[in-house]
Amino acid sequence: MRRAGLGALFLIWLYGVPFLLIVGLVRRTSAPYVATHAAARSFGATTDTILTAALLLNLALPVAGWLLARWARDRLWLAHFGWSFAGLVLVYLAVAVVGGLGTAPLFGWTPADHEPTPQPTVTRCIPRSGGHGCPGG
Repeated sequence: MRRAGLGALFLIWLYGVPFLLIVGLVRRTSAPYVATHAAARSFGATTDTILTAALLLNLALPVAGWLLARWARDRLWLAHFGWSFAGLVLVYLAVAVVGGLGTAPLFGWTPADHEPTPQPTVTRCIPRSGGHGCPGG
């Protein structure tokens, strides 16, 4: 039973963390239609939560797996989780490169809202037929 649990933990790290990172980065680079500033802030906060969870799980799952494998004295999973530390570093390096290539910060970015801009008021006189001309000529 321990081996299955350690295997599930490893697979969650191996497939779940990259999935969350990809979803977060796709959301980060997309320009969704959000009608209000509050909706744009909510979209940005959700994206930040997904990226933060992925980065925290990237650290927590290999460390927890390595500690559990050591406690269970399972040499196979101890080796797997030992090698996962190299993948952990690679994920952080990849996120740092992606964040450095972006024109806006990776965290704390809010997409622009699409509220209509107020129309300027007409300040010049437009003559109309029927004797209603402009005042003063």
